[in-house]
Amino acid sequence: MLTLIAEDDEALRLLLTDFFEGLGHTVKSAENGMDLVKFALAERPDLIATDLHMPQMTGDSMIAMIDMYPDLAGIPVIVITGATEAELADMGLPKEIPILSKPFDFAKITTEVEKLTK
Repeated sequence: MLTLIAEDDEALRLLLTDFFEGLGHTVKSAENGMDLVKFALAERPDLIATDLHMPQMTGDSMIAMIDMYPDLAGIPVIVITGATEAELADMGLPKEIPILSKPFDFAKITTEVEKLTK
């Protein structure tokens, strides 16, 4: 299973990479949404895990862009963010996307991954 991770904080990106690899996933990571879109177009992932506040392209913009590509639309996405409830409301993310708050709980991530990849 190929998982793409978009996270601008290098320590968190490495931590999430190790975590998903521990679940048996092949992982490719990006520092921002723009790079993740490029990776997704090059090789269609099975899952995307993303932060929302990133440079160059935010996670919500990246999710919207991915949905514009027929080959990428429908890829399961998990949001792992420090965004506030008010910020999340303003973003208008699709309701089916699980949103997990930072600091994150690995058990909750595992539960969401299992739900999305069945």
